[in-house]
Amino acid sequence: MTLSDRHPIFVGYKMDGSLRRRLEALTGSERKYIAEDGEFLRILRLGEDGYVGKVVTERITTDRVDDIRRNVLSILQRLSPDTRFPIHLDILVCVSDPETGPSSWTPAP
Repeated sequence: MTLSDRHPIFVGYKMDGSLRRRLEALTGSERKYIAEDGEFLRILRLGEDGYVGKVVTERITTDRVDDIRRNVLSILQRLSPDTRFPIHLDILVCVSDPETGPSSWTPAP
């Protein structure tokens, strides 16, 4: 095993069907929070499951992980105030989809 600083990480969690539908139905100014460019949050796939969270491309320290977690949960709470979100989020490595390139990061299995 070796270390790599070339793969982004994803901080987020597995969505249920109702949250997925809510996020896919966003319109107007709310739509900017879930975008392909990943400025805020992104929806990615791991097998058949959809995950929502933030892709982090730069190196981070452990103290930044909690900042990112709070940011992800804050945005989700704003977009879906009636939803209960988990306290703990998953951290996954992302790999580029060979067919679509780095603009379509997918959490690594």
